[in-house]
Amino acid sequence: MTQRYLLAAGFVVAGASVALLACTGSARATQGGAHAETQYASPSPSSGDVVDKTRAGAEKAGEKIKEGAEKTGEAVKDAAHDVKQKVKPAAKDVKREAKPVAKEVGEKVKEGAEKTGEALDAAKQHLDVKAALLADKTVDASHIDIDTDKKAKILYLRGTVPTAAQKATAERIARDKADGFIVRNELTVMSVPKK
Repeated sequence: MTQRYLLAAGFVVAGASVALLACTGSARATQGGAHAETQYASPSPSSGDVVDKTRAGAEKAGEKIKEGAEKTGEAVKDAAHDVKQKVKPAAKDVKREAKPVAKEVGEKVKEGAEKTGEALDAAKQHLDVKAALLADKTVDASHIDIDTDKKAKILYLRGTVPTAAQKATAERIARDKADGFIVRNELTVMSVPKK
């Protein structure tokens, strides 16, 4: 719709300009190499009417251009207002729907971080206790397994040791190294036959 007004206004201005130039301009003519300048003037009362009509036509064209520009401006303003009115609720909907999703993502990230932290803590306790048992020469740790329950923060000593004294020593070492974990001693005393 806007393009139609602008195109019509352009045609009116172009037509008026051509008519105005034809009636009021000056022309040069060349005849046999000599210049003769002819000034167009109003030779008769009727030619003045043509100039007045052309001027009136140009004024009408100017008014039509102005009207077209005003209508175009109004159309653009209305279109912008319509877009704003349609985008505003959509933006609110997006914001409203994004909040719960963002909260859920945040909770999942937090939960994942907690699980990762628990797993790392359990792995650290496992390694610390195993290294301490292997380093202590009073305990034969070759048949001791260590299991951890990361959620309950429990460290289990499982497997076999040759004597009750080694079982007690293994438990003491595990309690010293397992920070924040409860130690459950499920070791079995079994004398291993000597070769």
